[in-house]
Amino acid sequence: MKKILIVYATAGIGHKKASMAVKEAFDEIASKDAEVTLIDALDYTNDFFKWSYLKAYLLMVNKLPTLWGLSYYLTDNRYVDIVVSALRRINNWMNSGKLVQYIKDNKPDVVVSTHFLPSEVISDLKETGETQARLITVVTDYRLHSWWVCDFTDTYVVASEEARGDLIRWEVDPSKIKVLGIPVEPVFTKTMDKNKTLEKLGLKKDIFTVLVIGGGFGVGPIEEIVKSVDEVSTPIQIVTICGHNEELVGRLNALKPNLKSHLKVTGFADNVYEYMEACDILISKSGGITVSESLAKEIPMVIISPILGQETRNSDFLIGNGAAMKIARPSELKALIEDLLNHPEKLTGMKEAIRNVRKPYACYDIVKLVLS
Repeated sequence: MKKILIVYATAGIGHKKASMAVKEAFDEIASKDAEVTLIDALDYTNDFFKWSYLKAYLLMVNKLPTLWGLSYYLTDNRYVDIVVSALRRINNWMNSGKLVQYIKDNKPDVVVSTHFLPSEVISDLKETGETQARLITVVTDYRLHSWWVCDFTDTYVVASEEARGDLIRWEVDPSKIKVLGIPVEPVFTKTMDKNKTLEKLGLKKDIFTVLVIGGGFGVGPIEEIVKSVDEVSTPIQIVTICGHNEELVGRLNALKPNLKSHLKVTGFADNVYEYMEACDILISKSGGITVSESLAKEIPMVIISPILGQETRNSDFLIGNGAAMKIARPSELKALIEDLLNHPEKLTGMKEAIRNVRKPYACYDIVKLVLS
């Protein structure tokens, strides 16, 4: 029985959800073939490093997005990466001693990593001969940044041919690259009855329904989005998922008496797949996991305020393939939704485009890759 380690880092929710999706797929189809362990790499670093890693990321993307975008694109330069990657490796090694010891003690046969931090640590262990584990790195965006490239990665799992091309430009052997998709929970692959789902969620039937998601931390101009959507002349209903942002939940509930549309507000939801099944369009930022979930459920996406860097690249990928639309500000939503209501063939066209790029079974394909 193979010992499989699935490892992520909680810098945003997406990396964790991708790892959990692979774990669930193992439990479903290969529980007798492998001993599978799931860990957060940051739990095996020192306390300050773990605290600051997430806090610094959220500070950058929420309060200093231009600076984050500048650093993202700058560090994706080959010459800058030579210096930055060396400093990053030193920093990782100074703070990841417990992760190194965990790998040495548990001796996994295969490591599936959904974040570049553990991939880099384990790649270095492979270089020094301190582990013989096969390293599979699952990239959780639709284009690739230099941070994901580690010399001793055995296989890269990417979501698109464009990401495959990015790796090849970084001189990665094409035989090491598998275009399988970004893993989403197996439940996103299951067929559902839309009317029964609407009834279960307490939503009205036969009315255009808009889903607004603010990610795991409820970020973005959610209130402005709701107000703009509410201006649509045709009766509609709105669902908002606010993640762990309870303050946002309170503000949206306070808005309800002033809206003519039916508004349902929820905080963190572990049944996003049901809401995506029930709704007609999704308005959200373009994080890799949110995009992959929407593609799996074939719900057309309107992208707003993508984070400079990985999210703008995801957005460009979707729009370039005709699988999404993008707006610059919430005030544009009224006209956009009214246009979609008047021209339903546009939604049909986006759904057809989605079918050309979606890879909903990535979690199962990764399990097959691990066991091969």
